[in-house]
Amino acid sequence: MKRAVQTPKAPLPAGTYSQAIVTSGTLVFISGQTPRFSDGQRLIGADFEAQALQAMENLKAIAEAAGGTLDTHCAKVTVYLRDIEDRFAFDRVYAKYVGKTPPARAIVQSNFVEFDVEVEAILAL
Repeated sequence: MKRAVQTPKAPLPAGTYSQAIVTSGTLVFISGQTPRFSDGQRLIGADFEAQALQAMENLKAIAEAAGGTLDTHCAKVTVYLRDIEDRFAFDRVYAKYVGKTPPARAIVQSNFVEFDVEVEAILAL
């Protein structure tokens, strides 16, 4: 069994995917969130920190819509960066969202064109 999660506080999917999926009532798989506002407008040309902040705000909104929080329920995060050197700047933004016991995490370099960061997460409710 699975249930889709959707909130107007984060951008609607730009393709064939859900904002998040809750399975068996315990796991939530949040799709990758990019630096877009809830109306779908991208932060094109924004500096990296602004992009990272928006991506994390989207992730947070979806986690809350699913009934969890990033600091309490997030078990695993995957971060995709256009420039791997941005990992330190990302970490400064990210640390404000994940609390004292941060989830397991991987950082992957990607070849984005219009933005610099995407973040996906798995929550355990």
